Amino acid sequence: MSDNSEPAAAGKVTEEAPGWLPAVFLFGVVCVVFRFGGVWSWWALLWAPLLAAALGVTVYEWRLLARSRWRMPVTEWCLLAAAHAGCAAALGVVLGLLRY
Repeated sequence: MSDNSEPAAAGKVTEEAPGWLPAVFLFGVVCVVFRFGGVWSWWALLWAPLLAAALGVTVYEWRLLARSRWRMPVTEWCLLAAAHAGCAAALGVVLGLLRY
């Protein structure tokens, strides 16, 4: 007797959908640190690891996006644009192209 109430999903691969909210949050935190702290002071101990983590999350999300064949809801596309705008702003501040 078999007590299987749910059929086995043999061969079914679950894909993780891309979500850009963590990248937006991390780039937002980095930009807030730049705004209220400064770039080249002891605040670099805070923003440098946050920026590295945000860039890592962005790379990971791009890999997920390519695997899902560019299928995302409209809100995720807006978050993607916001994450990249935050990345550009943060890198602009670090490189001295923008001032807060």
